[in-house]
Amino acid sequence: MLRNSLLATIGIVWLCIATSGYAACKGLVSLAALNKANPGAASADYCSSFASSSGISDECVLNSAAVSPINKAIRKYKVTGRGEIVATLAWMLYESDSWKYNINHFPGNVGQGTRTMMSWNYVSQYAKQLHPTAYEQAVGSSDVSSANNSTKTAVIDLVLDNDDSFGAGFWYLTTQAPSFHNSPNKLRDGNMQDFQDYVQSGIVTSWNSDRQAIWTMVNDAIVF
Repeated sequence: MLRNSLLATIGIVWLCIATSGYAACKGLVSLAALNKANPGAASADYCSSFASSSGISDECVLNSAAVSPINKAIRKYKVTGRGEIVATLAWMLYESDSWKYNINHFPGNVGQGTRTMMSWNYVSQYAKQLHPTAYEQAVGSSDVSSANNSTKTAVIDLVLDNDDSFGAGFWYLTTQAPSFHNSPNKLRDGNMQDFQDYVQSGIVTSWNSDRQAIWTMVNDAIVF
């Protein structure tokens, strides 16, 4: 699996260089850097140990499975700023508890998820944009704002594969908080206060010391 992940990452790098040039591809994240930022998920038995203790067996992934979807999302949403990439990875690592969870379990809000743990409102928009036909089939004539749990489950299932789930944070940054994207005064390289501002004003959630600690680990690890 590690060899396949490395080959996939190398393939993305060369494809990006061939189509966009080297400068446009500087934001790709290496597996080594991701392992440094999230060392637990570098271990082969990380997810099996979590499944044994939690009973949740189908959500946890290793860094080797995350790195390619992350790089695909960086290219797809044209996020090249190091500060933006660090912020997005730190957000996803915090919300997913280091890749353990893909949907909300505590308290168990149906329709909340992806590696960002986006609320139902954003999950619905994301699924509709990425999979419009399947989304319409899942929603039918339902009022999305008052969708039942069955509808919410059908919709969120559309975006829980690795590519979409790890892409959610980059989608959110560029479409739901665009003032933080490509701004000379926001999410600057190595600026923790900018990340705190993004958490509180862009993502609109609470700040705590755990978020800061994760951001610091990611910021120290991601180099390009």
